[in-house]
Amino acid sequence: MARKEVPRYYCMPDMGWEGGWQQHQAGFLSHWSNEEITRRMREKGHRIAGNEWDRFAQRHFDLPGAIFATSFRKPLDRALSQFRFECAEHRGCRHEVPETWWPVRQDLWNVYTLTFADEAPRKVYWTKPDMAQKRANMMETAVRTLSRYNLVLAMEWLAYAGPQVTSVLGFEDTTTLTKRVRPHINQAQREGGNSVEGAASVRDHAWRPEDKLDPALFKTMSESLAMDEILTDVARRMFLERLACEGS
Repeated sequence: MARKEVPRYYCMPDMGWEGGWQQHQAGFLSHWSNEEITRRMREKGHRIAGNEWDRFAQRHFDLPGAIFATSFRKPLDRALSQFRFECAEHRGCRHEVPETWWPVRQDLWNVYTLTFADEAPRKVYWTKPDMAQKRANMMETAVRTLSRYNLVLAMEWLAYAGPQVTSVLGFEDTTTLTKRVRPHINQAQREGGNSVEGAASVRDHAWRPEDKLDPALFKTMSESLAMDEILTDVARRMFLERLACEGS
């Protein structure tokens, strides 16, 4: 894909759209109609539209010629990584420890499930016994939505993703799939490539929940992400089945 075809901030393609960033809507494609998304992308000459912050609206499946791709990471690993990125590396977060951060980030509880079920976060979904049917319905919607995606990747298995990326997206060079990158390195420069000054010394290329969380918080966060664990298992199964079909 030519550089000019990729938005400057690819995960927020509407950042430069009139009425987008100025209205704090960048990265929320559900604020735009399918017709508006198509028109804006044609005007900019862009061919990729990331949807960083938003739930997935079913109507996006009607975008003409669109290919849908997503990736899953183990939910607890992903949550801890977000704490590290936002808080330990001082990017606007005021929490020094995950014990105070996680209770106030209820928008991250089962965020994968909410995203693909197109549901707003509500604590009662996860704490009320009489919400069991609601949770089942959300999971069904999320799985059905995910099954319509053209490409579903597992972050832990990117080394095996090349054939699917090539067949679905047409990218011949897939070496970057296994290239480690650190986002916004200029915001949190690491000495020697692995460390950063801040609330915590960041010396590992990835934080393991088993090492960084005490047992009580590990249990609490795991319970808050239980449905996401199920959906991630579904996504990984999809990846493996498609990989097997690709090789047959």
